Amino acid sequence: MKKSSAFTLAEVLITLAIIGVVAAMTIPGVILRTNQQEYKSGFKKAISVLNQAVTMSLAMDNDSPEYQKSTQELHDYLIKRMNVMKSDISTSGGNKAFYTADGFRYEIGSVPSTGCTQDAPCIITVDVNGDRGPTTVDDNSYLTGDNYPTADDKEVPDCFYVMISDVSVQPYGAVAQRTMYQPDSN
Repeated sequence: MKKSSAFTLAEVLITLAIIGVVAAMTIPGVILRTNQQEYKSGFKKAISVLNQAVTMSLAMDNDSPEYQKSTQELHDYLIKRMNVMKSDISTSGGNKAFYTADGFRYEIGSVPSTGCTQDAPCIITVDVNGDRGPTTVDDNSYLTGDNYPTADDKEVPDCFYVMISDVSVQPYGAVAQRTMYQPDSN
């Protein structure tokens, strides 16, 4: 009689159970890192798209964010140079919002009566995954003193604040600054 060398059912089940436990412990971390990288890339793209809209308006229309004195004026200023899918959305806070073709949601917050200047920039919230969750916003703290984020602070939200002035579009808040400028770490 030939002796066959095969695994028993018990050995196969134990092996599958071990593989399942390892996968259950590993997959959530991989998904979290993937989502956070997606949010980070989306935020960098949103900054670039906003910068292009401002630069094109300056070059082609000689129009600056400084001349936009209300939420509606800034809304109209931005959407004419962006690939907007849905616009003129009023939020519960009375702000204006719009969606772009890449799925981003831009909500125009405060617009000073002086327009968007370096001394009084306009604030926009960018949700890089649109209406999908989790819709967490950064802490909006300033980059001064001990508020500067540390390398251990790796949480990346899906909503960021952006400030628009007469000369540039910049990340607003410590988390947005860190997300934009801190190199990736694995």
